[in-house]
Amino acid sequence: MNGLIVYEGPSRIDGAPIVVILTALNGSMNTKTGHMVQSYIMRADIDPVKAAKTGLDASICGDCQHRPTNARRTGSAPCYVNIGKGALQVWKAYKRGSYPRIDPDTAAALLTARKLRIGSYGDPAAAPVELWETLTRHTRGHTGYSHQWKAADFDATRWARLVMASADSIDDAALANLSGLRVFRVSIGPDVQPGEITCPASAEAGKRTTCAECGLCAGTTNSGRDIVIQDHAAGHKSRVIKLQKVTT
Repeated sequence: MNGLIVYEGPSRIDGAPIVVILTALNGSMNTKTGHMVQSYIMRADIDPVKAAKTGLDASICGDCQHRPTNARRTGSAPCYVNIGKGALQVWKAYKRGSYPRIDPDTAAALLTARKLRIGSYGDPAAAPVELWETLTRHTRGHTGYSHQWKAADFDATRWARLVMASADSIDDAALANLSGLRVFRVSIGPDVQPGEITCPASAEAGKRTTCAECGLCAGTTNSGRDIVIQDHAAGHKSRVIKLQKVTT
C-alpha cells in the first residue's frame, strides 16, 4: 500500500474538486524532511502541472504569492516544489485508481506513532481543518504550513496547533504572531530577527538535522521560536543580487 485517499470533496478556498492523498506510508526518501508520511493536496480534475500553468491551482494554494502565475506577475520567488515530479506522479497514480479510499478515523489509526507532513504540496487550509485534526490524533509529530492565515474564514484558534503561518516579510510575521500563530518565514538573504532561529534543516544551517527529527514546525504544539529560512527556490541567487543592489 503506497498511498491512501483521505479526502475527496470541495476546496475550502473556492469550492473546486480536490483530493488529499497520503503517500510514503513506509518512509519517505526526502532527504530534508526525513521519514515522514507525506500528504498531497491537489485538484482532483486537473493535473497539477496544468493547474499551475493556468492558475487553477488557486483551489489548493489560494492567494500564495509563490504560485507560478503569481510569481511570474510579481517577480516573487516561485514555489520550491517540483510539481512535475512527485505531485504529478501521485496525481497520475490517483487517476489510475492506484490508491484506496479510507475514512480519516481509520487513517488516523494507521498513522499512530508516525510523523506526518501536512501539505507536501498544496495548502492544508484547502481541506477541512477537521481532517487534519483527525489525522494528527495519534501521530508522534507533524509539520505544516499555510499561507491562508489572512483569509477571513481562517480559524486561527484551531489551525494554530496544526500549522505554521507562512510569512514572506517581517511585518507578515508580526501580524501572524498577533493572531496566535507561530511563523515560518522565507527571507531573501540572512536576516534572522529576535525571536527567530534559522531552520536547522536548511543549507545555511548546514543541514544538521531533518524535519522529522527537528519537529519545530508543528504549530503551537511546539513552544519553540519562530523559524526563518533563506529563499531557495529557482532563481534565488539573482534575487539576492537584486536585494544587494537596492540596499547598497
